[in-house]
Amino acid sequence: MEDAAEDLTAIVAPLADQETIDVVSQRFGTFVVSADSVLQFPQGPIGFPMDRRFVILEHRPGSPFKWLLSLDDPELGFAIANPAELVAGYEPPLALAARVLEVEERDVALFVIVTIPSDPRAMTVNLMAPVVVDMRTRRARQLIVEGVKLDSRYPVLELPAEHETER
Repeated sequence: MEDAAEDLTAIVAPLADQETIDVVSQRFGTFVVSADSVLQFPQGPIGFPMDRRFVILEHRPGSPFKWLLSLDDPELGFAIANPAELVAGYEPPLALAARVLEVEERDVALFVIVTIPSDPRAMTVNLMAPVVVDMRTRRARQLIVEGVKLDSRYPVLELPAEHETER
């Protein structure tokens, strides 16, 4: 899964013979991405049914975080991450993802959405609703994982006890 996720990052400096898409965003800047790097969400992510075309952008080299940027509304972007890099012992629902996407597990990339509040030390990840991608077709969905106890606000960092009541 980890290698698969790396393959999805948008090619921001595409080769000359590739079809490209110009992206203009006040929040993320102006750049060109390869049309081959576009993810298609037939239903859109939860709460954003009209946003169906996305690219994954690097946050910065070496960071576990990436941006899932809407091409339909370039001001809309979600911080995402590979949960294996942030949550010890996390068991990704690859069998469910493969069944929903109608692919083999090896063809699935899985990310979680990261919520970064004003105090970034209190950031959380949503383990209950991962974003899954068919690596072959670049078709994507946001799943709701039911039947297992997963946290929609799993803390990424351990905070001292005095911060626990602030959540």
